[in-house]
Parts: sequence; C-alpha cells; structure tokens
Amino acid sequence: MVIERRQAVDFIVSDVRNLADYSDRGICVTLLDRGGASIRLHLNTEMGELLCARIADALECRYGKDSSSASGH
Repeated sequence: MVIERRQAVDFIVSDVRNLADYSDRGICVTLLDRGGASIRLHLNTEMGELLCARIADALECRYGKDSSSASGH
C-alpha cells in the first residue's frame, strides 16, 4: 500500500469555537478562518496534549516565555 503525501494548505485561524463536541475519537474542535471556512479537528487525549504542547513551544520560540504578559493577557 502506497500512501501519497499531500501538500499542506495554509489555514489562517481567526476563531476557535468555544464549545468542543464529542466524537468516538474524543473531542472535536472547530477552527474558523476569516472567510468563514471551517475545519474540525478530531482529537483523542494524546493528540490534544501533543497539539497544545507543540503550539506552546512554537509560541515560546517565537515570542519568548513572557509572551502572555507582554501582550497584556
């Protein structure tokens, strides 16, 4: 079986729906872009934690550890 790699498409997130739905895989989180397009992420506990950790690491690398205090949050 050959798995073809698809090119990643940029999806610029402008909003995250507050309400997470539940699925047989865990939870579903809906992300929206400025044009109103949406994508639903189906995450189990492990993938949710990994996604959060990688986003946090990327933000820390880009903005530093005190990025939340610098932006006023």
